[in-house]
Amino acid sequence: MEQSFRFMEEQKPSQSREGKEVDLRQLFVTLWQAKLNIILVVMVTLLLSMLYVKALPSLYQASSKLMIGYSQAKMVAVEDVYNFDTQAESYFNTEMEILRSERIALAVINKLDLQHHPEFLRAPIAPWRYWWQVVTLGYSSQFSPSATPSEARLLRVFKQRLSVTPLPKSRLVEIGFRSWDRLLAQQVSIAVAEAYIEYHRSSSEAATDQTIGWLLQELNRLKTALQSSEVELQLYREEENLVDQEGILGLIGKELQQLTTQQLEAQRLKSEASALWSIVKRASKGDLDKLTSLSEIQRDPMVQNIKRRRIELELEQADLAKRYGPKHPKRVSLSGEIARVELELRSQTNFIISGIEKSYQSAVAREAALAESLRLAKVKYQDLSRKTTRFNQLTREIDSNTRLYNTFLEKFKEAEAAEGFNRGYAQLVDSARLPESAIKPKKAIIVILAGMLAGILSVVFVLLKQAMSRTFATVEELETAMSVEVIAEVPKVKVRSNKWLRQGVHPWLGEPLRSLRARLQMRPNRGQVVLFTSALEGEGKTSLTIQTAAACSDVEKVLLIDADLRRASVSTYLNYPLTQPGLTHLLSRTHTVSQCIYRDNQLGFDVLTAGLIDRHSTSLLASKKFKLLLKGLRQHYDRIVIETGPLMQVTDAVMVAPVVDATLMVVQAERTDGKSIESALNKLSRMDIEIAGVVFNKVARNRRAYDYDLPSVHLVERSPKVVPIHEDKFRQHG
Repeated sequence: MEQSFRFMEEQKPSQSREGKEVDLRQLFVTLWQAKLNIILVVMVTLLLSMLYVKALPSLYQASSKLMIGYSQAKMVAVEDVYNFDTQAESYFNTEMEILRSERIALAVINKLDLQHHPEFLRAPIAPWRYWWQVVTLGYSSQFSPSATPSEARLLRVFKQRLSVTPLPKSRLVEIGFRSWDRLLAQQVSIAVAEAYIEYHRSSSEAATDQTIGWLLQELNRLKTALQSSEVELQLYREEENLVDQEGILGLIGKELQQLTTQQLEAQRLKSEASALWSIVKRASKGDLDKLTSLSEIQRDPMVQNIKRRRIELELEQADLAKRYGPKHPKRVSLSGEIARVELELRSQTNFIISGIEKSYQSAVAREAALAESLRLAKVKYQDLSRKTTRFNQLTREIDSNTRLYNTFLEKFKEAEAAEGFNRGYAQLVDSARLPESAIKPKKAIIVILAGMLAGILSVVFVLLKQAMSRTFATVEELETAMSVEVIAEVPKVKVRSNKWLRQGVHPWLGEPLRSLRARLQMRPNRGQVVLFTSALEGEGKTSLTIQTAAACSDVEKVLLIDADLRRASVSTYLNYPLTQPGLTHLLSRTHTVSQCIYRDNQLGFDVLTAGLIDRHSTSLLASKKFKLLLKGLRQHYDRIVIETGPLMQVTDAVMVAPVVDATLMVVQAERTDGKSIESALNKLSRMDIEIAGVVFNKVARNRRAYDYDLPSVHLVERSPKVVPIHEDKFRQHG
């Protein structure tokens, strides 16, 4: 044949399937088909998990609530000695660690004698040994007897089961203990709280005793120090003759203030006198007029009178000079008078200068005297101040020792009175109750999670299996992967036996088979002789061949030939006797046509069974006799349907295919893998055999490209009625 099928290497099934998008509908269909297996796995897992959790021991937890630092009453107000801020975060964290400490744990262990309790005497066993006990003996204990546990192991086990949890925004602490024994969990939870309270009570008592001893020791020391300071003060007072040093010191202070004021005034006067004397001293070196022009001299009344008198004389002399000569007696007399006035003015000026000098010397002397008096007063004041300072120092020491002594004496009395008083650092608010339900294991959750996990793993397994499978579930997958044409899509029919084949065309197969018949009509010779083969055995080829013959028999005269000369599947499916003459008898010329071809009135078509089966029967299909037989049968039948064995096991189809009009390959959905289909197609291609198409058989209803609501089928069992064909009908065609 010119047109032959060639499988393209680049269109491998795995490659084409990887390139497709994920079809959610196909995934759902895959899961729906596997629903029974998934449900079975989930149910078995639920059953096993229920058996497992039933064998597990129950772990209980009891919890007590403790309030830390609930009492703020301070009967013993010795804050500096023994006091903590119970509101501080550091204090609260410290108390948490005390609750978890080994001291509390050992106290509880000794109180409840836990070192001899069965739970603490048994060590955890290996997991595999525990499971072996559960499966074989039903023994559910996770502990095995051991020797007396060490203190380290006791503490480790105790701390692992103890939980101390602070409650938010409160001073409450929840003390929980987990145990396989409900009563032990309750007892330990309460015992931890009581041990914590007892720890603080004993600590408080020890601190109080220590405080009393320390206060007594300090009282004796302070008493001795007070007596010593009093004696020292008295001796100092007698030695320095101190009576009222505070009053004397005040008088000296006032005197110092006055002397300081006077000295400042004397210094001011001295400065003024010094300045005046310096001016006068410089002016005395000049003429008299310049000297008398000084304001200090000019302000003197006598100087003013003398200067006024001199002016009058000078005016009179000027007047006489106009009338008399220099020698005139009046002018001479007047000149003498002026000289006497000048002498008197100088004498008065010298007197004033002498007074200024004396004032200056007096100011200097006064300032020096006041400075010496001030120095002596300061020395006296400093000496008295030193004595007063020492006196005050001794007095303060006495006062300090007195106050300390009185304070410690008061604290000592308070401590003695408060001895044995419970400060109340903690209070047990809620005692642990006997737990009613276990905290572990969460059996319902374990069972539910096991079921969910089993379901998820089952779904994943089904999807992975589908993804890794090289079979085909839909027409699109098959056509895309194998580059073949599917001419019919036959749904899967659920039947319990092959008896339904004798009922004619199954209602579910009517439409697909009519479509197949229509496609065959378009083949050369209208597909008069059609061959059905498959790649593998068990793909539903025989039942499909019988149904195709039945479908064509409605409008055509049909002959069904069983060319599977190794299994004779048609005879088996239609309940024909295996000894019935058939194709091999006809080709061997041991029987006539009328003896080998039977009219099955129940099915409505003629049947040529395989006949006698032996190892040499296959060679008959390649003989000229078979070709001549088909040539003769073509003249008598409208449609000849031939079934042969699978291509991958036998070569029957390869020998029959060249003499037929159409070769159809049956591929079972979700069973036949791509490699087998590829090998079968290549086998036909090497023999230049063209296939008319592929019949996709046993397709799940929900995977079909076109799906219809199929009617309910009620099959009625009938007995076959086989009628031989008369020989003369075939002789008419030579």
